[in-house]
Amino acid sequence: MSAVISILPTKRAEFLPWLVQLAAFLFGSLAVAIPSGYSYGPGLLAFISLFVFWRRDYLDCLTREYKIVAALLLLYFLVFLASVVLDGSKLSQLDRPSRALMAMLTLPLLARHKIKLEVLLFGFGIGAIIASGIAIYDKFYLGYERAFAFYTMPIQTGNICMSLGLFCFCGFLWYRAKGRSRWSYFYLLSTLAGLSGSFLSGTRGGWILLPLVVLSILFFYRRAISKRESKWLLLILLAASCIVFTPQSGVMNRVYEAQSDIVKYIGGSERNTSLGIRFQLWQSAWDSFIEKPIFGWGHDGLRISQTRQLEAGKITDFIYNFNYHAHNQYLEDMAKRGLIGLSSLLGILFIPMIVVRSTMARMPITSPIFGGLTVLMTTCLTSIDYNLSQAYFAHNSGITFFLFSLVLAMSVSLGANDKS
Repeated sequence: MSAVISILPTKRAEFLPWLVQLAAFLFGSLAVAIPSGYSYGPGLLAFISLFVFWRRDYLDCLTREYKIVAALLLLYFLVFLASVVLDGSKLSQLDRPSRALMAMLTLPLLARHKIKLEVLLFGFGIGAIIASGIAIYDKFYLGYERAFAFYTMPIQTGNICMSLGLFCFCGFLWYRAKGRSRWSYFYLLSTLAGLSGSFLSGTRGGWILLPLVVLSILFFYRRAISKRESKWLLLILLAASCIVFTPQSGVMNRVYEAQSDIVKYIGGSERNTSLGIRFQLWQSAWDSFIEKPIFGWGHDGLRISQTRQLEAGKITDFIYNFNYHAHNQYLEDMAKRGLIGLSSLLGILFIPMIVVRSTMARMPITSPIFGGLTVLMTTCLTSIDYNLSQAYFAHNSGITFFLFSLVLAMSVSLGANDKS
């Protein structure tokens, strides 16, 4: 709480940077707490940016890394724009990619008024605890099969819970490295809270690369992990395992269902299971991509390809009438926007990690800059994971949460100091 109180404005000139800190806190704390809660902080940042992003004193704060990310975000939007124009789709198809423009316009503001790592992490911690409370209420009090099932999309929300938990894990290790034990206990709790929200949602896609992401975070903080710290890591592992293997959580049931779906699909006895539908959608998207590998079919044009596949007997009536995204963001972009679309997607996922790697290597692990960069790395790694089994960016929640986790982490780690 002291991290938030310390940013309260004492002078009129400090009001704008205080609003920026507030927006960062709201982004994490409200992410799952209320419907579309992930959008309130970004909305506030976007509104403020309209008054300052064009000013020279703000633009001068943009470092090389900011400019590279800004170019990536602009390219991502322009690829969608070109696809809509060529395909003749409705302009409403630009709604979600417009979040990339929105994030880009906030960069000058965030470069000048740097987010405090303590504030960003505290928002994530509060958000993870609230998410866990909702998940527990849904699962054990209301008796829903999956947490968030009637609140919002369990897949998207479960993935956001996973991100919140892993961001808090970064916070736990950072505070332990700094020797601030009291705060580390809070982030220990919020790590488990975020993970439990994901597990209770039954969102299996967020679990695929979870070991790899956790090992990556541990690798970042390897110099700070002593035998004493290893005991805390073991505690987290045991607590998470208890959640996973407790029958009431439903986690293992979701794992067994996945195994059963795969067996049925390979054996041919049932293809329209949860995973079976995904496999068919992936094959359909791949076949569409092969036909138009450079520019893709576009949003509306993809229906033509699917009709041809139906007539050729490559997909069933069920899959054709499903008429939904491919449940894999990479294949989705390949089918609709070809290699150009895939390149723009991979650009915003991988290049930010590459451009900050040298900065991360030379920073002490107790530095807020290092802590912010671990959040940035985790943002990209988790989104790479989620996009394997879900068109994560085809939803406002996914694209907004990724983009603003990215730019807020950049603000912590890169750019000029607050000049106000």
